[in-house]
Amino acid sequence: MKTYKCAVIGAGFIGAAHIEALRRLGNVEINALCDSFNAEQKARQLGIPVSYHDYKEMLNKEKLDAIHICTPNNTHYEIAKYAMERNVSIVCEKPFTTTLQQAEELVELKNKNNLRGMVNFHSRMYPMVNEMHAKIKERDIGKIFTIHGHYIQDWLLYDTD
Repeated sequence: MKTYKCAVIGAGFIGAAHIEALRRLGNVEINALCDSFNAEQKARQLGIPVSYHDYKEMLNKEKLDAIHICTPNNTHYEIAKYAMERNVSIVCEKPFTTTLQQAEELVELKNKNNLRGMVNFHSRMYPMVNEMHAKIKERDIGKIFTIHGHYIQDWLLYDTD
């Protein structure tokens, strides 16, 4: 079985969740961690051998199969493009980009370079989400007029998040 060399960019709440999930796969090495704040300490705490503050430096130095982009939304496009231009596949937290034009450009780049690209939609496999989907599909809940939802969190409240 091939072992994939990966790095995680962004070591906040969701970055740590990606690291935990990658370790459970059994055929992934997490070679580096990149974070703009306290990267060395976070890498040490998470048991990752190399840390960077600059994702460009990391992508230029490390030989990676893929990166996980776990950074604020407005940085996804730039990081993904830089990685794919260097033939590195991506797993990106949602949203993939902030514009349709950016998304189309990255899909074209992925296809041109024969890479893999994925957007993480972790909630899609939650039992309550599947139950809601089934009830809507089977028309068990009546006619839907509107849907309103919230995902309340405070993990980007502080500059260090």
